[in-house]
Amino acid sequence: MTAALLAAASVVFVCEHGNVKSLIATQWFNRLAAERRLSVRAISRGITPENPVPPPIRARLKDDGFDVLAFEARALTPGDVKGAPRLVMIGAEAPAWARDSGAPVDVWSDIPPASEDYGASRDAMRERIEALLSTLAPPGK
Repeated sequence: MTAALLAAASVVFVCEHGNVKSLIATQWFNRLAAERRLSVRAISRGITPENPVPPPIRARLKDDGFDVLAFEARALTPGDVKGAPRLVMIGAEAPAWARDSGAPVDVWSDIPPASEDYGASRDAMRERIEALLSTLAPPGK
């Protein structure tokens, strides 16, 4: 599958730097979607990407069973949004072109900072991911 096709079939989580909240959300979304045998997956993007993943966040994700050592944050592009079933902005504002793309946009503006309280941030996102997955699941799943 090409990167463009993968992005077109993916929920896009976006935070300011693409290496903390959107990364955490993507990891959990993909795990929970796979557990439910859903074909939808997620990608992480940033408005102004920064690398690497901060060591404390990388360590907490590893504690949760995710290896993000090789992860590199990438900027949100029109190709990421095209055909996306959902664009989720986490503590960041969607560029005008993304808002006008036709992709449904969710704004999660009240997620606690993961750098201050990883557990609270993760748990708040997991709760919203569970609700989001229920809207993306085909009937009967």
